[in-house]
Parts: sequence; structure tokens; C-alpha cells
Amino acid sequence: MTEQHEKNADPRARWRQLPPAPTELVEETAVDTSATDHGLPAIDLTQEFVRKYGL
Repeated sequence: MTEQHEKNADPRARWRQLPPAPTELVEETAVDTSATDHGLPAIDLTQEFVRKYGL
């Protein structure tokens, strides 16, 4: 039965291997970015509204 099972088995399966286990844990933290982080000027929302829609 093992010979028949080996014949029906996926031939690619014998080449599959799991990647090695990680040696160290890298903890990632989310960081909120803002316009000042990218060197962009801050936008004054009042001036932006007046520029788009007028008074």
C-alpha cells in the first residue's frame, strides 16, 4: 500500500520544506505620521476654505 501511496502522492511534495524558525523576535509598532514628519508645511483649514470657496 505504501508503494501505491507513493505513486499517487504529489511529486512536488517531497521538495517542499518549511523555512527555518526565526532566531529572534522583531516587535513592530505602528507609528502615526503627520505632515511635519515629511517636511510638508501645515495647512490652515480656514485659509484653505477661503481659497476654495471664498467668503
